[in-house]
Amino acid sequence: MSTALRVVPTVAEGLALEAEAFDGTGPPVRLWMAEARALVCPAAFRRKRGFDAAARTAAARNWPLHLRPTGGGAVPQGPGVLNLALAFTAEPDFGIEAGYHLVTDVIRRALGPFGRSLATGATPDSFCDGAWNLSVAGQKLVGTAQRIRPAGGGRRRVLVHALILLEGDLSAGVEAVNGLHADLGLPRVTDQAHTTLAHVVGPDAAEPAQLARHLAAHAAQALAPPPAICAA
Repeated sequence: MSTALRVVPTVAEGLALEAEAFDGTGPPVRLWMAEARALVCPAAFRRKRGFDAAARTAAARNWPLHLRPTGGGAVPQGPGVLNLALAFTAEPDFGIEAGYHLVTDVIRRALGPFGRSLATGATPDSFCDGAWNLSVAGQKLVGTAQRIRPAGGGRRRVLVHALILLEGDLSAGVEAVNGLHADLGLPRVTDQAHTTLAHVVGPDAAEPAQLARHLAAHAAQALAPPPAICAA
């Protein structure tokens, strides 16, 4: 399987890689970063009052808005943000908690001793907050999202995604999320609720390509044998 880090010009191309994996037409492990910045939010946001106008306003701010099939909230994408997506078919008793266990365990293992120090849980005032964030000292480093759909024969097709904040100034992305949230009547998020791997680890932080190789190796191990064994 091809699991090398893909640096793509646009977020749309990165999301297309994940869609191919979910549909079974591409490799089951995808690792990508986008060169151009954008906002990504769940497709369910389309149902929010004022969404179309908010999307136009985001684009006018140079933060074009893209939709994804997984849940959660709006997130900034672009340089310094590494995406990991795992797609697989699981047995009927494979639940959403198992999917989150799977992807967060891959990330912890890839980060070595530092990964074991990460806390799992909600991070108040962060974008796309959720119970399966990975954080350090109360600041979000990793966000997760997931989609499960029927795959026939009682089995389930799973797409589980993680966003890892590697490096860079997060303030512009936070401001972009807040602009969208204001247009949609959603709560504000704060810079202080987030951090990056480079900030926390310092010069010892792995380069994106190196971390991607570690993630790919641990993801391959996690997906063989099929992750039905993770079902609780």
